[in-house]
Amino acid sequence: MEKKYCVLFAGQSVQESGMGKDLLKIPAAKDVLSRLKPFLGEDLEYLLAEMPDPELALTFNAQRAIHAHHLANYFAYKAAHPELILNGALGHSMGIVAALVAAESISVEDSGKFIFARAQAFSKACKTFTAPMGLASVSADDFKDVVDEVAHFAPISVALYNTKKRGVLGGTMAELENFAQKAREEDWPVRIKILKVEGPYHTKAFTPCRAELDRALSAIEIKPPKAPVFMGTSGQAEKDPERIRRLLSSQADSSELYLQAVQSAYSAGCRDFIEIAYKPQPITWIPEQLISEDGALFEGVTTSAIKTEDILA
Repeated sequence: MEKKYCVLFAGQSVQESGMGKDLLKIPAAKDVLSRLKPFLGEDLEYLLAEMPDPELALTFNAQRAIHAHHLANYFAYKAAHPELILNGALGHSMGIVAALVAAESISVEDSGKFIFARAQAFSKACKTFTAPMGLASVSADDFKDVVDEVAHFAPISVALYNTKKRGVLGGTMAELENFAQKAREEDWPVRIKILKVEGPYHTKAFTPCRAELDRALSAIEIKPPKAPVFMGTSGQAEKDPERIRRLLSSQADSSELYLQAVQSAYSAGCRDFIEIAYKPQPITWIPEQLISEDGALFEGVTTSAIKTEDILA
């Protein structure tokens, strides 16, 4: 029986020095990278194969490298498996751009133009902060309880809803550390980890980016996706090109409803989820996203994690 997959792409934080070295050995991946290079930058091979982790972690470098890595992996796997058929595409944060390419809504080249503008705009915004800002990942029995508690810490906001148990908060580092300290003092049943990032993505701190994103988006073509694309900005399937354009812009300063997007994919009939990456991440969250009240995985769900090394094998 023919299987149709919902493909997943990760967001910023999965970058790692040398993660794209093996992709440079795969003809289909090299072809995609050559199409992206004029738009993402002449340093693309260095980004993927040699750039040290501290430099690669910078927003401008991380977003460009991750997007190139997503598409190189995906098209390499697709070339090896021409029978691959999509019945959905999901992208965590910036991964949504790769999802739109997989669904043939945006071309490889136009995706490179947009990701470069996005990476540049986000990087510029980070340089304007008057106090250190960032993100904190939070794990709890129910992330909704954390959301309720955050309401009492006005400067902090929920940046990403990842699973039923996990999410990310954004704010100044001082505010995030105060929140973590209160959790420790009051013995909350949560785990909080301050992330090493340049800024609180998906919060109002990035509203200034939207003008630059709008300019970049006005210069690229967006077509109706050939497979449903479930966007975290809305938490649901999106088909209308102009709405997709607006959501790509508003993603800069809107909470990412990734959990809701995954659940929408299931409701739309997606059952077989696949992630193709150096170190798969969103695919590992499915057991915390598609679970019933008694903790059982929703009926019929399968997951596949395809690593770069598997494509080479």
